[in-house]
Amino acid sequence: MSLNLKNGVAAQGFDVVSFFNGSQKKGNASITFNYEGAEFQFSSELNKVKFKNSPETFIPQYGGFCAFAMSQGKEIIPNPKSWVIKEGKLYFFTRMLFGIIDAKRQWNKNSEDKKNLADSAWENMTK
Repeated sequence: MSLNLKNGVAAQGFDVVSFFNGSQKKGNASITFNYEGAEFQFSSELNKVKFKNSPETFIPQYGGFCAFAMSQGKEIIPNPKSWVIKEGKLYFFTRMLFGIIDAKRQWNKNSEDKKNLADSAWENMTK
């Protein structure tokens, strides 16, 4: 697995479980769990336990890179405050991509086609 990491921390320090609870919360550097070489930070011990019991459920798609950019074959660091849960999966987006596009809005225009393109690009990148 390839993850977008900054100093070894996944999801830019956001609690990935919190997104599935309907909000985004910054993780606490003292509540962590290491998985696949990455440190995940959590806002609560309960979220840490949820992640520990089922990490694949909570890991952002495309290693935490912007989903729309991935559909274009690019690894772009997202803004975790721009996100969506679809079919039980977490997707991150940049606010603006290439200076002109709202990446989340573009993704939502035809998310199934974009997802297929992103899945294919991600598969090729992680071979």
